[in-house]
Amino acid sequence: MAISGMKTLVYFASGRRIKNKYQNLDFDKIYLIDNCFREKIEDVGKITCLKMDCLESVEYLKNKNVKIDCFVALNEGLFEGGGNYAINSDFFLGYVMPLLNQNYIHIMDKTYYANTPYRVTMDLPFEKVEINERNDRYINPLLFSNRQNAKVYQMNKLINPHYEILVNPLINIKIIHDSIWNYYDELESVVISFTQQGQSDFFDKIPKVFNLNKMQIDIGEVFNYCEMNRIRKIGFTPWGKLNYWNFVYKLKERKSDYPNEILLFHLNKNDYQVIKKQY
Repeated sequence: MAISGMKTLVYFASGRRIKNKYQNLDFDKIYLIDNCFREKIEDVGKITCLKMDCLESVEYLKNKNVKIDCFVALNEGLFEGGGNYAINSDFFLGYVMPLLNQNYIHIMDKTYYANTPYRVTMDLPFEKVEINERNDRYINPLLFSNRQNAKVYQMNKLINPHYEILVNPLINIKIIHDSIWNYYDELESVVISFTQQGQSDFFDKIPKVFNLNKMQIDIGEVFNYCEMNRIRKIGFTPWGKLNYWNFVYKLKERKSDYPNEILLFHLNKNDYQVIKKQY
């Protein structure tokens, strides 16, 4: 169980260097995560170094009941150093979201991703406010990296209403402005449609996950799978280049008891606007 009141900082793609100044930060526990560490797990004072891919480290941190008070990602080696996906991308931040505290500090440099194919929006279900040294939660980003354009943000989780959509009286459909990974344990199936941004097949290996992009199946086939396997509750991330008319058509004609609950999750605030306006 996580210790009440414990403050934790996690630095993703930290590099191998362990600065002495890290020990002086006002955190009870600090995790540095990078593939370049020599040891799989090494403790140095209140710092734990993890030789892991950042995506793989999320499960480790979850098993340790870590809750992140400060999230740092400044230079994941996309141009050198072997990094192959953006830590501040929607797919990574959505996956790590169950570890984020309702109010946390986020340190990043959005200019790092300029002129790259990596999609970094920071359009998340959080209120994002830039803070400076006058705020007592501010940490100078130069402590971690020489990225001169790095910013420090106070992130506060938004409490958004769930939109109920009436398409078929047999199926309870909700649109939820949140990460699907916050609901993973209560869903019987998880349907994702992430574009390839260097994450390889990581998500395909997670139990009960379907990747529409890779499996080349349509919504009708997903619903048929639910019926064959008696799956009642299923969650989706946005898909199909935001074309949901076939989805709505398939739902309207269904007579089955499976699925009888569909949750549509989104991180970006304007997703699913077509369905919201219509229904």
